[in-house]
Amino acid sequence: MDLVEKFDAKGKTGTGYHVEVYQTPIDVSDESALPGSKTYQLADGRALDPLSDAKFKIIQTGEKIYRI
Repeated sequence: MDLVEKFDAKGKTGTGYHVEVYQTPIDVSDESALPGSKTYQLADGRALDPLSDAKFKIIQTGEKIYRI
């Protein structure tokens, strides 16, 4: 799994979070690879459920956070 993106997000209380996006390439031949599914998580390792491109839910707590 490769780290492909990092961005900041905030919850409704104003708490800031660092989000990391990982993607696993799918090998289709020796010369190229297609992008696989993305996994979103906080920098501390807690998993996120993407609700849209800018809205996520912290699975452990149920808190919704928003890309800034």
